[in-house]
Order: sequence, then structure tokens, then C-alpha cells
Amino acid sequence: MEYKIALVYTGMPVKLVKMVEEELTARFEGDKLTFITLSDPSIIADAVKNGSPSKEAAGRLLGMYAQALTSGADAILNICSSVGDIAGAAQDAFALAGVPLVRIDEKMAQEAVRKFSRIGVIATLSSTLEPTKRLIRACAEKAGRQIELFDALADNAFGGGAEPLIEAAKKLQKAECIVLAQGSMGDSREAVEKASGKPTFASPFWGALGVYEAVKA
Repeated sequence: MEYKIALVYTGMPVKLVKMVEEELTARFEGDKLTFITLSDPSIIADAVKNGSPSKEAAGRLLGMYAQALTSGADAILNICSSVGDIAGAAQDAFALAGVPLVRIDEKMAQEAVRKFSRIGVIATLSSTLEPTKRLIRACAEKAGRQIELFDALADNAFGGGAEPLIEAAKKLQKAECIVLAQGSMGDSREAVEKASGKPTFASPFWGALGVYEAVKA
């Protein structure tokens, strides 16, 4: 089968693009994938500056979703967790148009909630921390699960290596597992898991699985 997958980024760190494309290619083994890559780094800059996306930034993000739709995408993957609330609000509209809009972190949150009750969240941007926690709480409520959330901010470590995340993980002693809030942190998952001794979730794998299940449904 052939599929067009729209990848909607705000910022586009090279390592994040590589992880996302590799995870999707692995998940869709045997299928032909075409990636429609859309990005607007001004959106994440706006979210960081204001704490959450302004209405102007939200409008630009929705415009990228619409562009993906008119470009013939079979599915849209929202990759920036800082704008996850906007993606979540838009999902029903795009489902009506016949194109699933997948949040990269939604299936990850569902899995963390399914397996654990005390969940730690690490982010390097404060603008990502609260949307991720809201998503986890929403998944828990939908699943009828009681959870506790703990968080740690590895401030000023955006785009850095595993060490700041390992230090942040030390603050999450009460957590049973760790959720890495940003896709760009995915290449540090194994290092954080090994250092913390806690199961650690990263979104590129789960986002690719979410796209696969949505397209194949």
C-alpha cells in the first residue's frame, strides 16, 4: 500500500526528524510512504515566550493542518507537544474530513496510564510540561484510572543530551515510570531508563504506532 503522511512540526531538530521518519518507516514496513513535511518554528517560539500558543500561532498551526489535508494526506501527525491542546481540539474536525490527526504523545500517554499509577513527566520547555500533564490526566479519566503525576523541568536543556534529563529524573523518586514530554528527547530514552531504573516512554515510537493504527483501521 501507498500512504501520504503529513508531519507537522514547529521546530525541526535534525535528530527529531530522523527519529520520526525512522519510526514510521519501521512501523509501515512493506508499505510505500511519502512524507509531507510542514514546519513553522515561529509557533514554538511564540509558545515558549507566552507560556502557550497565542491565537495567531494557533491559527498558523491550524493552517498547516489544512494544508496537509488539501495536499492529500492519509494521516496527519502533530509532532510538537507544546501545541498538543490545539491538536486535540482539532481532531474531531479532521476525522469528519476522513483524515486522522494523531498527537505524537497521545498513545504514549494511554500506555503509561494503562500500566502505571504514579507517572513522572520530564520536559525541557515549560510550555510542554502542562499540555503533557493535561493529556495524561485526560487519558486516565477516560480509562477510569486513578493516577498521581510528578514533574521535573530540565530547564535550558532543549536540544541537549541525556545528562540533564538524567538529573531531572532523580527528582522523580516517587514515580513508577517516566514520560519524556518532547519528541526530541527520544534519543535519550534508553539512557534515562538505565540511569533511573524506571520504564521510560518516548513519543516518536508511540506516535508512529498511533499513525499506523489510525491508517490501517
